[in-house]
Amino acid sequence: MQILKNKKFSFAFLNITQFLGALNDNIFKLIVIYFLINLEGARDAPTILAMAGAVFVIPFLLFSSASGVLADRISKQKIIVVMKAAEILIMAFGVFAILLKSPFLLYTLLFFMAFQSAVFGPSKYGIIPEIVETKYVSKANGYISAFTSLAIISGTFLASFITDITDKNFILETFFCVLIAIFGFVSSLGIIKTIPKRSKKKINPFFLYEIYKTFVICSRKRYLITAVLGSSFFLFIGGFTQLNTIPYAIQSLNLTEVGGGYIFLATAFGIALGSFLAGKISKDRVEPGLACLASFFVSGTFILLGLFSSFLSVVLILLAMLGFFGGFYLVPFDSFIQMSSPDKKRGRIVAATNFLSFVGVLIASAFLYLVSSILKFDAATGFIFMGIICFTFSLFITGRMSELFFSYIARKILLKIYKIKVFDIPTPNSYIIMINKSWLEVFLMFSFLPNLKVFTLGKVFRNFPFFRGFLNSLYLIKRRKSKRISLLRLYAKAHKHKRRINFVCLFIDNSFTEKDISTFLKSSHGHIYPEPVYLETQRHNKNITFRFTKTLDSKNY
Repeated sequence: MQILKNKKFSFAFLNITQFLGALNDNIFKLIVIYFLINLEGARDAPTILAMAGAVFVIPFLLFSSASGVLADRISKQKIIVVMKAAEILIMAFGVFAILLKSPFLLYTLLFFMAFQSAVFGPSKYGIIPEIVETKYVSKANGYISAFTSLAIISGTFLASFITDITDKNFILETFFCVLIAIFGFVSSLGIIKTIPKRSKKKINPFFLYEIYKTFVICSRKRYLITAVLGSSFFLFIGGFTQLNTIPYAIQSLNLTEVGGGYIFLATAFGIALGSFLAGKISKDRVEPGLACLASFFVSGTFILLGLFSSFLSVVLILLAMLGFFGGFYLVPFDSFIQMSSPDKKRGRIVAATNFLSFVGVLIASAFLYLVSSILKFDAATGFIFMGIICFTFSLFITGRMSELFFSYIARKILLKIYKIKVFDIPTPNSYIIMINKSWLEVFLMFSFLPNLKVFTLGKVFRNFPFFRGFLNSLYLIKRRKSKRISLLRLYAKAHKHKRRINFVCLFIDNSFTEKDISTFLKSSHGHIYPEPVYLETQRHNKNITFRFTKTLDSKNY
C-alpha cells in the first residue's frame, strides 16, 4: 500500500512488530494453559481457561487509561520499543516458571505479558494515522487486523504443534517464545520516530474516572461512542469463542485440548481473510454500516455452531465463517475510531476502547464459568447463548448507527439493482416532503443524502419501523384524527432532532395534500418552519428519477 514517502517502510515494521507480539501472546498463553491442564488434569480445563483469561485481562483494565495518556504525551515509537524489550525479559522468566512448575508464577507472568501488551496497544493503533496517509487508514487497519489474525492462527497452531512434536517439552517451547520476543524487539527499531503530541494530560491514579471522562468526550462526537462499544464487543465474543472452543472440542467432537487449539485456527484464518477483504472493500472510506451488517451474520453463525456441534467438517466451516464475518465487523469500527478521534486525545480514546474491550474479555471468562461450571450447560449450548446475546447487541448497534447502515445498504446493494438519477438536491436546512411514496424510495435516498432522518405518521407498534425511537434515522409519530395536530406533532418531532448537517424528510400518505402542508405552515404553529421542498419520483422498471421541487405536480401524488 502507499505509505508517506519519508516513512516508506515504517508501517511494514509496525505490522511485523505487532504480528510477532500477538504471535507470542497466543503461544505463551496456550503453553501456560496446556502446561496447567497437563499438571492438574483435563477435568479442570474450564476453570483453568477461565482463570487464565481473567488474569490476562486484568492489566488491560488497570493500565489502559495510563497507557493512553502516555501515548498522547511521548513518542509512540519509543513506547513500542521499550515494551518489546520488556517482552524479552518476561519470556525469559517464563522458562524458570516452567522449571519450578509453579501455577502462581505462571499466572503472574501472564499478568506481566498482558501488562506490556496493554501499554503497547494505544501506541500501536494511535501511530497508524501518523505514518499512513488519511485515505489509507481503513486499508492499514485491514492489514493490521489481518496480520493479527494470522498471528492468532500461527500462535494457536504453533503452540499445539510444538507441544505435540516436543512431547510436551514446555521448557523448550518457552525458549521459542524468548526467540520471538527478540525478533519483535529488532523489528520495532525499524519504525520511524514519531513526534510526541505533548498532551498536558497527566496520569490519574483514579483511572476509572479518567476512562469515564474519555467516554464523555466520545459521546460528544457523532457515532464515536457507538463505534467504541462496537469495537469493544468484538473482544467479548472473540474471547468467549477462544476460551469455549477447547471444551467444545472435548465435549462435542471428542478431541483433546490440543485438538481444540487446532480447530480454532479456522476462526483465526477467517478473521484474517475477512479483515483483509474489509479493508479492500472499504477502499478510501470508513464503513461502519458494513460492521452492522456483519454483526447479524456473526450472531447466526454462533447459533449454528450450537446446533451442529457433532459434525467436525460443518464445525470447521462455521468457525471459519465466524471469523470471516468477525473481520468485516471489526475493521470499520477500528478505522472509524482512529479517524474520528481528535489528534491530542486519540491515544486516550484508543486506550479507553482497549479498557472496555478487555472488560468484555473478563466478562467472557465469567460467562464461560457461569455457563459451564454453575449452570452446567455444555459448550455447544454456550455458543447458542452467545448467538442470542450477539443478535440483541446487533439490533442495538444498528439502531444507533442506522443512518450509516441504511446508507451502506442503499449504496452497496440497492444501487446494484436500481439505477437512479437525482436533480436539484436541496440544502440540509430544508424539510423534504414525500407524499404517497414507497419505502424503497425512502431507503434509496440514504444513498445520496448524508445524515438523513425520516419522520412518518402511523399506528405505533403496528406500522414500520415498529419501534418508536429504536432507529435513530427513522421516527414513527402516532397519527391523530386531526390532520393539523398530526402535522404539528410531525414537524415538532423533526425540529427537535434536526441538526445543521441533517437532511430531514417527512414521509406521509396521500390523505395529505400540498394544500394541507401550506395551510399548516401559515398557521401560528407552523410559521416558524421553512418552506418545504417536495420530492417527486418517476419509476420505469429499475430506473428511478428523484426530483426536488418547490411545488408538486398533481399527477404524481
